[in-house]
Amino acid sequence: MSSPYTVRWGILATGMIADLFVKDLILDPSTRNVSDVKHEVKAVASSSSADRAKKFLEECKVPEGAAAYGSYEELVQDENVDIVYVATPHSHHYQNTMLCLEAGKHVLCEKAFTTNAAQAKKLIETAKAKNLFLMEAVWTRFFPLSIHIRRFIEDGNLGAVHRVIADNSFGDNVEEKYGTTHRMINMDLAGGCLLDLGIYSLTWLFQTLYHTLPPPARKPPKVLAAITPYHATGADEMTSMILTFPSAPGPAPAGSPDGNSTHPAHGIALTNLR
Repeated sequence: MSSPYTVRWGILATGMIADLFVKDLILDPSTRNVSDVKHEVKAVASSSSADRAKKFLEECKVPEGAAAYGSYEELVQDENVDIVYVATPHSHHYQNTMLCLEAGKHVLCEKAFTTNAAQAKKLIETAKAKNLFLMEAVWTRFFPLSIHIRRFIEDGNLGAVHRVIADNSFGDNVEEKYGTTHRMINMDLAGGCLLDLGIYSLTWLFQTLYHTLPPPARKPPKVLAAITPYHATGADEMTSMILTFPSAPGPAPAGSPDGNSTHPAHGIALTNLR
């Protein structure tokens, strides 16, 4: 039996999401019935100090030998790191991910991938030019339930899919919990429910109505959207979207015009801080 492939990770940022990611990453792969790959955390960087990075390594019980850096620039220059997990807030994903790519590192970037399409396009172009792996870290796509649902649709067991509704909302008292400066409602930090919560609703629409189709049949949807801004900052506290997919999984209804073999579908994505 051949030895498992070892993935050597660098962790960029030391917040809550990085903590959760690393604790899962260093679990014995055999607990997930995996034997062909193993993961090692080789370095962690905190923008505040190397001491914070060292504390993070201790709290996550990372095996000895991992380096602790007080800057992201030091992390991406570490020759023992193959891929970097970018765990900063999404307001900083573009510059942090670009830093990694320019240094020749593969990247797994936490959601939301970027704050706009132009940034995403530039990162993808850079990764392709350098032949580097680049992916948005949306764990929902890899849930066993998600995989089962996609296969259920692809196998035709559900029949034609005409609409999917996905809602991911908090139910928070926005004024009390976030005030006027918290990153969730801070426009300067790309705050608002769409980029923080709505990404999950949109993920469900795309993985059921788009990615279940053969690649040649996938067509971009038309989008109709409305937002309600938070009165204190202007960030979106509620966003609702209707996506019309021109082609959707399953056969067209009998008697469809022009003998169409496909049919459209509506995806409704909802998200709200309240």
